[in-house]
Amino acid sequence: MAADRSKHYRIGSYILVGFAVLLFVAVLFADPRRMESPTLMLSASSFIAGVFLFALDGDASIDARLASRLSLQGISALGGIIRDLGGSGAAVFLPPDGDGGKVMQFIPTQPAFRSVLGDGGGFACHDGSTGTLSRPLAAPILEDLKSSDALVLPSEFGPLMGAVREVCEDLLSVADRVTVKRESDTVLVSLHNYLLYPGCASLRETSPEFCMLSPCSICSLIACMIAEGLACEVSLAGVTLDDAAGSRRMEIRYALKECAGAGEP
Repeated sequence: MAADRSKHYRIGSYILVGFAVLLFVAVLFADPRRMESPTLMLSASSFIAGVFLFALDGDASIDARLASRLSLQGISALGGIIRDLGGSGAAVFLPPDGDGGKVMQFIPTQPAFRSVLGDGGGFACHDGSTGTLSRPLAAPILEDLKSSDALVLPSEFGPLMGAVREVCEDLLSVADRVTVKRESDTVLVSLHNYLLYPGCASLRETSPEFCMLSPCSICSLIACMIAEGLACEVSLAGVTLDDAAGSRRMEIRYALKECAGAGEP
């Protein structure tokens, strides 16, 4: 099972990185002046997701520190592209629109930037705001977990958080222990002894705003699971890192809106 998962991750990483390169070349040849476009943002997202899958492929030669660095490669570049497009505020993860739908990520854009690319430039409207709409960074990972590990996302909060724990502790092995606390429309997810802690700490030192604007693969994955399982909008409200006594704990605060799921963990 582990060998099969490793093979799937490696193949998936190659496909995503190749797709990213093709998108970049397409934008470059179509109009080099439009390098700051949603298509380029999708290219960067695919590249980062591919590198993340490579870091999680189970190869013993990739140590935890290197894996943490690989998992965050490109986040600053992607965040910069989003910011240059006028991205402002926290990304919003939208639940699937009907059967067969997929979780989508909406990033609000400052009104002044709407005219940068004009009509057909890849902008969308949501809840009275204009912004970019794309697949979340963790979309390929979530799809792989569903197909390869038969992951099911319950519609009740308690069982859904059990699925989050299973993914983080067992399937991806990025944390030794996961604890969850719900306070009204806020969910606190704590990853104890977080494998990718060094990369997150480095990113927050250089570009702390990108945690909200361009969530990394793990923060994005948990947001996608909550959005799809509870059929509600989800956004990051804060990320706290704690390395007291070598605990390497990351706490992610998620804000829920129009949530259908109920129940306590």
